[in-house]
Amino acid sequence: MRHLEGIVSSPILRADGTVLQAPGYDQATGLLFEPNGRTIEVPHKPDIDDAIAARDVLLEVVHDFPFATAAHQSSWFALVLTPLARFAFEGPSPLFLVDANIRASGKTLLVDAASIILTGRPVPRMSCPDNDEEMRKRITAIALGGDQLILVDNVAGELGSAALDAALTGTIWKDRILGRSEIVEMPLVTTWAATGNNVILKADTSRRVCHIRLNSPLENPEERQDFQHPDLLKWVHAKRPRLLAAALTILAAFCRAGRPARGLATWGSFEGWSDLVRQSIVWIGLPDPGETRQALARAADREAGALRALIHGWPEIDIDGLGLTSAHLVDRLEKNPDDFQYVRGAILELCHAPAGRLPGARSVGNKLKHLQGRVVGGKALVSRDFHGTAVWCVTDVVQSDATRCEVADATNTQGCSSCSSCSVSGPSEIQSEQLWLDECAEENSNRPDLEQPEQPGLETLGAPAKDDAEWDEGTC
Repeated sequence: MRHLEGIVSSPILRADGTVLQAPGYDQATGLLFEPNGRTIEVPHKPDIDDAIAARDVLLEVVHDFPFATAAHQSSWFALVLTPLARFAFEGPSPLFLVDANIRASGKTLLVDAASIILTGRPVPRMSCPDNDEEMRKRITAIALGGDQLILVDNVAGELGSAALDAALTGTIWKDRILGRSEIVEMPLVTTWAATGNNVILKADTSRRVCHIRLNSPLENPEERQDFQHPDLLKWVHAKRPRLLAAALTILAAFCRAGRPARGLATWGSFEGWSDLVRQSIVWIGLPDPGETRQALARAADREAGALRALIHGWPEIDIDGLGLTSAHLVDRLEKNPDDFQYVRGAILELCHAPAGRLPGARSVGNKLKHLQGRVVGGKALVSRDFHGTAVWCVTDVVQSDATRCEVADATNTQGCSSCSSCSVSGPSEIQSEQLWLDECAEENSNRPDLEQPEQPGLETLGAPAKDDAEWDEGTC
């Protein structure tokens, strides 16, 4: 029995750089090619001149789109080439986010144009799920369907979830089939795209995204008339054989030239895709599509911005530099509603809370644990354990260019023990632990809503000891 890797409706690039063009089963790839449309012809031995001519053919498709930069236009080229090269490189490929400053800028039209070049039909769409569980179910359905390209259309608000992050950095998907008890394992080779206006990416998703940004100068883009091809999709469909051949020519010519490296910065998790698709785009004289991800990550990572604000404002709320528990932190914010605006804004950005209220101490403590040790501007938030309670402070982190090291615990007064090229400064062992405990006890005694559980051994606070299971990190 022959192994079936998948079914494709258009010619694709093989791992050896040749193009699968003959309909039927392909022994080299395990793919079944069922053509959707007319047969295309790719040059037998394409060279750089053929590739540049092919580039210019594809540029006509996006002539009228207001790309923010030339690198964002290159990202659209990557969207077209990625599904065609999907079986020629190892590992996953990034999600292609098409967003704009205003509605009706042509976001979905761009993806549909790419899809018609690839498959001869508009891209399959789905809405953006509200929760991770629903996203997981949809990914499973997509993996079962074997779609080459899928669009998460019209994202409102944030984009990102644990399930989506996992799908974008893997090529095998394992999940339970809905309505059945069995777990199945499936190849996941779908190329993902998403559209929206000024989409906000969650921190872990931003590094998995190749950005296609449209900036329209028009107040009402839908009223624009001066298009080179007024009915773009109809034109793309009519010219599909030529456009598809152009895309494959770029990839085949790049492989035939030996896949020359262009000295591009590494894109973690997507090295295989980068070495083929990204490098081939730069090889034909276009900007690096990877240039878009640095700016996107800076703008999208709200968590990093909030952490920066938290670290910046920390000295104002931790006046003595002795450290704070999460309960102590929330208590100071509640008692001083007009103060500590950097820290207050950061906490509200990082933790969910009802309107007009601060998040609870436990929620804040859990989020601080998630951010612990992340370096921002040469500083990091770290904790030390005091009888089961996390005491938080900000430390300075210094490291050499050649050596990376972990942030030392705040109790370390000698710097990082893992290497000799860095130092960590900050509160050493609490110079006056009793002072901190007295202050914490005094403030919390005035809060009837705050539980006062005690860890065995903290008789200083005068509360009866409780079992470890009852100890709440969020109280002092």
